[in-house]
Amino acid sequence: MVLIEELREEMIKYHFRPEKKLSQFFCINEALLLFLQKSANLKKDDIVLEVGPGTGFLTRVLLEKSHVVAVEKDEIMIDLLKGKFEKEIEAGKLILVHGSIIDQDLDKLKVNKIVSLPPYHLSSDLVNQLTLSKIKKAILVLDTGFVEKLTAFEGLSEYTALSAFVNLNSKVNVLERISKTSFFPKPNCQSAVIEIDFDRKEKSKDFFVFVKELFRHKNKDLSRAIKQTNPFLKNKLKKEINPEKISQKMLGEKVYSLSPKKLLEIYKTIK
Repeated sequence: MVLIEELREEMIKYHFRPEKKLSQFFCINEALLLFLQKSANLKKDDIVLEVGPGTGFLTRVLLEKSHVVAVEKDEIMIDLLKGKFEKEIEAGKLILVHGSIIDQDLDKLKVNKIVSLPPYHLSSDLVNQLTLSKIKKAILVLDTGFVEKLTAFEGLSEYTALSAFVNLNSKVNVLERISKTSFFPKPNCQSAVIEIDFDRKEKSKDFFVFVKELFRHKNKDLSRAIKQTNPFLKNKLKKEINPEKISQKMLGEKVYSLSPKKLLEIYKTIK
């Protein structure tokens, strides 16, 4: 049975329609699902995280290669998955978690990879969460607009605090562009498959708080941005940036022109 027909049957059986507020765009392209599985290079001892499994089309493909922990917020989808994967759940090969991924401690889930088509509205929070975790590899399908920010480097208008944080701690590659026809319903945006290999140099929450606050003044010289950032850092982290420990040349640079390594260098002046 082709996936679109299977999806329609399940929509009738479980009485649901895709919820836009949950970013429910169900993948009906089996070749894409197999591509995601292959890109993750899954082994039998891998425990893979899937965010928003929905009707379980990707779950089924992942279970062919490894154990899966699937986190799903929609109660209807949880009931559907319990019915579809009863044997795998009983055998302990699939663990279903009912709730939002943002509320989960990824390290406690004991997953080492993530392969997922997550809800697009969670992209920023999810990638930040992954960077702070111990997960080694991510294969994700995301909105190309977000991917452009994720892969941006210093000097580009798309360069953000998250860009700097992620690129300091990982390597991001765009593997494939995806047609809107791969989903039902069709999303308004274009999508892409990305691979993130994590090699964490500074994954602390304090560092991300520091970068995020500094980037509120991204178009200002670093010296001026420090003056406006320090009151927040003193209140939030009980620390301040010491401009005397930073070179005059760097103090004259715009925040958006600072590389992730330079941002880490500045952060170390407050540790």
